[in-house]
Amino acid sequence: MKSSKILAALLSLTLFFSMSGCTTKDPGNETGDVKNGLENVADGSYEGSGSGHGGDLKLAVTVKDHKITEVSVIEHQETAGISDKPLADLPGLIVDHQSLAIDTISGATETSTAILSAAEAALSEAGADIEALKKPIEKEDKTSEVIEKNVDIVIVGGGVAGLSAAVEASKSGQNILLIEKTAVLGGSTSLSGGKILAADSVFQREQGIVDTPEQFADFLIKLGNGKVNEDKLRMIADHSSANIDWLIENGVEFSDVIDTPNPEMTPNRGLNAASGSGQGFITPLAQAAKDAGVEIMMETRGEKLIVDENNAVVGVEATQSNGDKVIINAAAVILATGGYDRNPELKAEYSPSYADSRTNVGTGNEGDGLIMARDIGAKIIGNDSAIAQILPYGSAMADLFTYSGLFVSVQGERFMDESAPRPVRTPIVLRETNAPEFFIILDDKMSSENITKSIEEGNGFTADTLEDLAAQTGMDATKLSAAVARYNELAAKGVDDDFGKNAELMSSVDSAPYYAIRCTMNTAGTFAGPQTNLKAEVLREDGSIIQGLYAAGEVSSGDLIDKEYPGSGTAIQSFVTMGRIAGETAAEYAKANK
Repeated sequence: MKSSKILAALLSLTLFFSMSGCTTKDPGNETGDVKNGLENVADGSYEGSGSGHGGDLKLAVTVKDHKITEVSVIEHQETAGISDKPLADLPGLIVDHQSLAIDTISGATETSTAILSAAEAALSEAGADIEALKKPIEKEDKTSEVIEKNVDIVIVGGGVAGLSAAVEASKSGQNILLIEKTAVLGGSTSLSGGKILAADSVFQREQGIVDTPEQFADFLIKLGNGKVNEDKLRMIADHSSANIDWLIENGVEFSDVIDTPNPEMTPNRGLNAASGSGQGFITPLAQAAKDAGVEIMMETRGEKLIVDENNAVVGVEATQSNGDKVIINAAAVILATGGYDRNPELKAEYSPSYADSRTNVGTGNEGDGLIMARDIGAKIIGNDSAIAQILPYGSAMADLFTYSGLFVSVQGERFMDESAPRPVRTPIVLRETNAPEFFIILDDKMSSENITKSIEEGNGFTADTLEDLAAQTGMDATKLSAAVARYNELAAKGVDDDFGKNAELMSSVDSAPYYAIRCTMNTAGTFAGPQTNLKAEVLREDGSIIQGLYAAGEVSSGDLIDKEYPGSGTAIQSFVTMGRIAGETAAEYAKANK
C-alpha cells in the first residue's frame, strides 16, 4: 500500500511538471521556494521612465504578494498608430509572464524598448532582482504550419506606397491581400514629419500661390544631374495635385501651412499632415483599405516570388512571425517593401558612400523586395544615393535637429554657416571637412536634459575646459580653442565675417562646462531597386517586362534621385504616385489573367 501511494505521488508530480514544462513558472510563490525576482519587493506601486521615439515614457508597476499585478502607462509622447500595439500589448505581457524578457513589437522597437526600460527602472527602484526578471521565458514548442491563400493581387509591404496601391486596386472589386512583415503599418513614412510636395495643389490655389507641375519637375530633374528618369519625374509632378485631392478623399487631413524643405525650391509647395507626422497619411489610408475590403496580414514577411513556366510571377512565399509558412497564389504581385537601410550588405553594394552610416528608419527596411526581384532576374538600378544627413544621434537630436550653434570638424575647425538648411548641410560637411561627421560645441547656457542623456548614451562629451574636451573627442586642442575664440569674437562683433551667418543666431560659447555632441551620417531612406517603367511594371536586364510583377515606393526608386535629396516630401509624393499606378495597372492585369 505504501509503495502504491509513493507511485501515485510520483505520477502526480510527473503529470504536473509535464503540463507546466513549456510555460513560464508561476512567480506567485509566497513561500519563497521559487525565485522570481520579486521576493524582496513590498506591496505598492512603483514608477519608472524610459526613452521612447517621441520622448520620455512613464509607467507604474503595481506589485502585490510578490506578483506584478498591473503595469500602466502614465504618460508618453509616442506617435499614434506606430505605438498603439506596444502600448496596448506589452504591459499585459509583462503581467502575464511576470517577466521583463518580453520580445519587442516589430516595427515599434523604440516604444517597446521604452516600456520595458521604464518597467525595469520601476522594479529596480522597488528592489527587485532584475537579472532574475530578465531570464528567458520558456516558450512552448510549436510545429509550423503551411497556409495557402488564393487572391487576385498580393501587395508586399504596408507603407504609404503599399497602402496607396491597395486602395487604388480595391476599386476593381477584386480580392486584394496586403502582407506586412512588422506588427505595425506605415514603414518609414510613419516615422517622417508628414510632409508631401505638390504643385498647383488646392491649398496653394487657396493661398494665391502660383505653381505648375512643370516647375516642380524641372526642379527635381535639375538635382538629378542627368542620372534620373525624367519622364517618370514629370509624371510624378503631373500627378501631384490630383494625389492631394485623392488623399483628402481618403481621409487625410492637412494643416494650412505651406512651406519649402529646400531654399532652392520655389514657390513653397510643401504640404503638411495636420497630425504633424507621417502617420497622418498611414492611419486614414489603412482605414480606407480595410473599408474597401482589403485583407491585411501582419507579421508576415514576403521571401520569395513564385514564377510559372512562362517566367511570369504568380504569387509569393512568405513566413509569419510564429514560423508558419504562407503560400499566396495571385495573378499579380506588387512589391512595396521599402529600402535597405538596415541591410549592411545591400547598403555596401548599392549605396557604398553611406555604408557606414547609422539609420533611423523602421526595422522592416532590409531590402526584401530588392532581393526577391533580383533573384528572378529583375534589373537593379541606383545612383549610390540615400536620404542622408549628418545629424546628432540619440536623445540630443530632439534639441539639436535644426540647431545653428557652433559646428567644428573632427579636427576642431569651424567650416560653415551653421544655420544652413538641413538639405544642403550634409554636402557642405563632406566637401569642407572630407569626413561624414562633425561636432556641435555647446556651453553651460545651452545644456539640457537631452544633452545630458546624449552623453550618457555615448554620443556626446563634456569637460570643464576646451583642452579636456579636445582630449576626449580627439580634436586638436589648439584648433578647437582658436575656433571657439574666433566664433566668440564674431558673435560679440555682430557680424560673421567668415561664413556670413546671421548675427542673431550666434551665441558665444564661453561658460563651462563645455559640451561636444557628435553628429554622424544618418540615412532615412535608400534609392536603388528593381527598375520599373511608367506603369510600375518591373523590367529585366534586357528591358523586357516581368509579367505579373509591379513595384512602387522606396523599393523601386533608383531612377528618381541622384546624390542630393530634393527635400522632405519628395519621397512620399513619389511613392503615392507610383503606388496608385501600380495598384491600377496590377488590377487591370489580374482581371485579364485570372
